[in-house]
Amino acid sequence: MKKYNLIIVTLFLFVTASCDNQSRKQNTSAKIDEMNIGFVRLDSLTKLYDYHGVLVKEIEAKAKKMEAELIRSQQNIQTEYEVLQQAAPNLSKIELERAQLDFQRIQQQYQALEQQRTGELQQEELEMNAFVKSQVDQAIDKMKDDLDLDIVLIYESNLLYAKENMDLTVELASYLNELEIPDKGK
Repeated sequence: MKKYNLIIVTLFLFVTASCDNQSRKQNTSAKIDEMNIGFVRLDSLTKLYDYHGVLVKEIEAKAKKMEAELIRSQQNIQTEYEVLQQAAPNLSKIELERAQLDFQRIQQQYQALEQQRTGELQQEELEMNAFVKSQVDQAIDKMKDDLDLDIVLIYESNLLYAKENMDLTVELASYLNELEIPDKGK
């Protein structure tokens, strides 16, 4: 009799657990069906967001100016070096040491200028990225309200698969392109 009761109790527990698991799956499925989820492809978004292209071109123009300035400075260093090489045989030991120190100072100034320009360019890129992120956040905020979105994911990071009809990239780009472009003076 004990075996019979044990079998009945065990069977009852399995049936109860199975039913509970089925109802949990149905509840989860119903909740997921109620959710409105989409994803954005960031690489495509940056191409579709017009103002991002403008910002990138501005940074590229500044980078070219900085590169030209550094090339001119490098050419000046090369000229100084050639002058030093030509004058070296005619200089006294003290004059040669002074000339070498001057040349080292010029080289150090160039290196400092190069580091400064690189830092400025990196700062510009950081500011651009922060600005673009704030614009994307603002556009997503408006889009999620208009489309009643619960979740917006980034396709490139940790999203293995999603149906194409969940792709909100073009939609988000249109929201971004409608945002007011800030004044440069601000």
